[in-house]
Amino acid sequence: MQSEEQDQEHDLSHQIYHQQDQMKTIWRAMQELKLGADKPRWSTREETQASFEKDHKLCLVAKGLNPDHRNAPGLKISLPKTWQLVGKVESQINDDETVNFYFKTEHHLLMVLGNQPYTYRGWLVAIDRWSNKGSPSFLKYIPFKIRILGLPDTYRRHSIVEDLGSKLGHVEEVTIVEPTSNRPARVSVKVLFDVDNEITLARTIDIIKDQPPVQLEFRYMGLQKFCTLCGSLRHEYELCQEFPKMKQSQYELMDKGTNPYTTAEERKAVIGKYNTLRRLANHLEWRSLCNWSQHKKHKQQWDS
Repeated sequence: MQSEEQDQEHDLSHQIYHQQDQMKTIWRAMQELKLGADKPRWSTREETQASFEKDHKLCLVAKGLNPDHRNAPGLKISLPKTWQLVGKVESQINDDETVNFYFKTEHHLLMVLGNQPYTYRGWLVAIDRWSNKGSPSFLKYIPFKIRILGLPDTYRRHSIVEDLGSKLGHVEEVTIVEPTSNRPARVSVKVLFDVDNEITLARTIDIIKDQPPVQLEFRYMGLQKFCTLCGSLRHEYELCQEFPKMKQSQYELMDKGTNPYTTAEERKAVIGKYNTLRRLANHLEWRSLCNWSQHKKHKQQWDS
């Protein structure tokens, strides 16, 4: 008898709880009514608007390029340390995984812009003024200083170096340092690099018509991680469309070549082996295609 009474009390309390839960749902739904939407608009005070404009006049927006390593809270903490401005900038994380940084002085803001590029966990971070929001170029470009290696002294002319740099991005600056007895020549360009483009580390170039081509290499200052298959700044090589084409041995070499605990000499040797293996794989693929084409041609002749 007592057990039946306990069951009835339990059922009653469950019904009351369920009714209360339903009432909460109803009240939440009622708060979604657009009460007041048809009435005159409100406006914030002029001093509030002036304060907003003042804050964002000295505001930079940062965003990691690799979506798999786009850690906004991490950016918020790490970048002020990189800039040596801890406690001197305020920050705010936005819904689109960008971070706003509010500076107290224009000097600090210009210093940050001038010392680009920056990285987070090795991946590049795009930085732009908040006032550029809405522009097609917003967070679209990263300034890179790129050294040009292998350029013969005959071609170390401003116009030629600028032309070469234009293949890499919008040229802002050209630097040609002549050699001395204790220092080799140095050629570099500062460019605005489109973050959706792929980096180029080497290229054969016809500089002057009817003259031998020149093999050039390019070194991006401040660049750390990038896709070593296609040159993208937005993904690791494992996520590249080219990755499935790699042989297992190529994967192992690439894995070792990108291991941070591998010495520079070992990494250089491994990358050399990888490049050789890749060229061999491409050659074998080409020969296989030729053999298949010849086989098909002979078969057609035999059938006819």
